Amino acid sequence: MSKLYFFRHAQASYGAENYDKLSPKGELQSAELGKHLAEKQIRFDKIFVGPLERQQHTLSIVNQIYSDKNLILPTPIILPELKEHHGFQATKKVAKPNSIRSTLQNLQSEIEQNPKLHKRNSLLMFQYFIEEWAMGNIEVEGFESWKTFREKVDLALNTILKATEKSENIGIFTSGGTISAIIATALNMQDEQKVAAMNFSIRNTSFSTFFMPIINLIF
Repeated sequence: MSKLYFFRHAQASYGAENYDKLSPKGELQSAELGKHLAEKQIRFDKIFVGPLERQQHTLSIVNQIYSDKNLILPTPIILPELKEHHGFQATKKVAKPNSIRSTLQNLQSEIEQNPKLHKRNSLLMFQYFIEEWAMGNIEVEGFESWKTFREKVDLALNTILKATEKSENIGIFTSGGTISAIIATALNMQDEQKVAAMNFSIRNTSFSTFFMPIINLIF
């Protein structure tokens, strides 16, 4: 029975000029992931990775840990469709409807009154925006829609499934939104708001596993 491991990348550099770069903590998280996998003697027959720096750097550090322990990872296959959605960039460009703008302004006002709420409220603002965007309540010119993102993720999943042979272990290094979409496809979830919200419960360097006979039924 084949098994697919979907890994979320390690912590990126939130607030930095280059968000896509792993933070020092993210590098440590990647190393711990590599140690865990190596200690469990988990061997992979194929590795897929998205095109983003944070996805590939996470894999690179895991690969180094494997190498240090005389374990070998296969040469990764880069799948552009494993890229994260454009929500982070879109939040900075969108002209928000009044109802959405009001909610975000209230959260921003709380930050101004109590700077200690900055991190919490910033995350709440981002989560609220993503959920509204996923439901189609916001469109951002110049960025792919949530629907297009979901279609690309399904294409990536289909590519991976077609490349998977009997009794193989497959490692996929990607992002939280992508993993949320894959879980939603596997479970036939119809509520896009819940799919988008799931992203925020998938931790850095966590992994979700699927057995091939089950997930293969969706295509």
